[in-house]
Amino acid sequence: MVDVDRLLRLVEQAGLEDDPEVQYLLREAVVTRSDQRRKEIQRLIEAKAAEKTEYPFTKNPIVNNLNQPDTLVLGKTFQPRRPYTLTEDDLAQHLLAVGETGSGKTTMIRQIMTQLTTPFWAFDRKQDYRHLTTELDQLLVLPWKQLRFNPVKPPPGVDPYKWIQTFTDIFGHSQSLLSGSKNYLLKSLVSLYIDYELFREVEPPFPSLFELKHSIEENQVNYVRKTSNYRDTVLNRLESMLLSSGQIFDCSQGYSIPQLLQRNVVLEIDGLTRDTQRFLQQILFAYVYEYQKQNTDRGNGVQIVFFIDEAKQTFSVYLEKQDAAGIPEIDDLTARAREMGIGLVAADQEASKLTDSLKANTKTKVLLPVGDQKQFQSIAKSMNLSSRQADFAQKLGTGEAIIQHGNSDPVPVKLHNHQLESTVSDQELEELQQNEWEQLEETHRQIPDSNTNNTIYGTSETASQDTTRSEKEGRTTESAETDRNNLSEESELLLKHIAENPFQFVTERYENLGFSYYKGNKAKSKLKEKELVEEKKLEKGSTRATLFEFTDKGRDLLEEIGIKFHVKGRGSISHQYWQHQAKKTLEEQGWQAQLEKEDADVHATKQDQKVAVEIAMGPNGREIEHIQKHLRNGFQTVVVACKNEQVQSKLQGKLDSDKIDGEQVEWTTVQTLNTIETLLNPE
Repeated sequence: MVDVDRLLRLVEQAGLEDDPEVQYLLREAVVTRSDQRRKEIQRLIEAKAAEKTEYPFTKNPIVNNLNQPDTLVLGKTFQPRRPYTLTEDDLAQHLLAVGETGSGKTTMIRQIMTQLTTPFWAFDRKQDYRHLTTELDQLLVLPWKQLRFNPVKPPPGVDPYKWIQTFTDIFGHSQSLLSGSKNYLLKSLVSLYIDYELFREVEPPFPSLFELKHSIEENQVNYVRKTSNYRDTVLNRLESMLLSSGQIFDCSQGYSIPQLLQRNVVLEIDGLTRDTQRFLQQILFAYVYEYQKQNTDRGNGVQIVFFIDEAKQTFSVYLEKQDAAGIPEIDDLTARAREMGIGLVAADQEASKLTDSLKANTKTKVLLPVGDQKQFQSIAKSMNLSSRQADFAQKLGTGEAIIQHGNSDPVPVKLHNHQLESTVSDQELEELQQNEWEQLEETHRQIPDSNTNNTIYGTSETASQDTTRSEKEGRTTESAETDRNNLSEESELLLKHIAENPFQFVTERYENLGFSYYKGNKAKSKLKEKELVEEKKLEKGSTRATLFEFTDKGRDLLEEIGIKFHVKGRGSISHQYWQHQAKKTLEEQGWQAQLEKEDADVHATKQDQKVAVEIAMGPNGREIEHIQKHLRNGFQTVVVACKNEQVQSKLQGKLDSDKIDGEQVEWTTVQTLNTIETLLNPE
């Protein structure tokens, strides 16, 4: 006699409750009167249970079609052997991979990266992804010492009040600040924004973390009051971060985030403190989120994918459980990122140390081999694996995984073994990426105005001009010789070459000197270390190039060791470069051109025409005054060559048509100086 209750227990133990074939057999066992049929049903169910016990997963899982657009192949299913795929849009709902060291996480991530058509950003703690430069064209690899980012500057289009709140939350949680210190930081930021008039108009100059620190230091508090504790706590965190982060935050405007969102970027953050790593990852994620929210249409699918390994640093369960600090902002942003087209691939060895929010908001979960039972149970519970499936998962080998996508059944997958030689050294990376790094533009940090004690700062472009020669008096020949003796032969050659060829770009300069990028940059670093030169980024067409500008200390050294240096022109090296370019262009087109004659940047005459060219590097009201003065002095036309179209638009908006005849003013950008003749003599 067949025991139906026993069959029911067997079905439950084997996890076959939802199997339609088994359910049909059970119903038949209950109603049939044939003992022979019942025995046959028993054999069928026992065979099915044994098979399920050995392989407790669906044998023919539903997987995406390879012909779907933007398909990502992760590997092959165990039974049957067919490709397991996701789509790029699946990543907008996030993916979490958990596995011990050496289990295959990095290999899987590289497999995804090399198939993506969507741009990605990867935070790399182990220099794993720089080697993809051999496979991915135009991959930008930024060691942290090369990164320039100002987190105090609001993203384009984002309300300043909103960014202050986001910045405060991110900084506070990443640095373990409690609510009192966070509130003090928020008030300090509001005060700084008021000083810079950013609530009126979000335009340069922008304060940096250094100005924030300076502003807090200047804030005198009563040390008997509790506020002093908040102030000291915030200052302590800021000082620690700025001391350990090199020049990352030493800028008024860092690299253009909208431009970087169009390409694949690897940020190497090994070497930064854990707190700084956490802050940098979270604030960049928040910056992109807020930018996407204001500047892109929702519902257009994934537009950028973040890869974060060792995710517990960014999504820490311990920070999530700090009641006094509140829920981390990064948790909320991760939950809403899909709407903004932001995908996330997170990986870690220790699932128990990841936030519950991250585990709840990742639609795809990948379980690789995990030896530690606590970590295994944490991710297995999150995936709702049955006991049989969990037993199977504990026997996975390297490169094998259980993948669960949404509400679908978990599927065992043999991941593709993306082999890649780890051959790119620091020196090779520098030589491979130098051109890419040179094309990235930053605006140097603003420094305090030496004539005032307030928190308003003059631009770096004018700061060096404001430093008087009298302040540099006292430098002796001996000190200059000391500087010279401390220079390498290559550094001294580079110093002389800059003096003789001030407008030559770095790539061409190194080639003329016979330097490799590595040797050239080593010589350059020595000159910068001695504060003899500064690097200036220059927009030139669709690319950006680097010029060198001597500091006052550098000019003194040149004078005292007998190297002549004089460049006709005024302002920064960028301004001088475009003055010379304008003069050269006019001369090529038949004009007689001179620099600084009658106080014009470029004075040009041709037959009975007399023209002034003004180089405008920023939307300064003085440019309008210069136009008025030139027209009063008899120039028939003033050509204003602006740094870019944004500067041109702002200056045109300041032009008073009642005081200036607009027909006597022609507008262009420095990148299109070759159109001057067309502007002046249209056919």
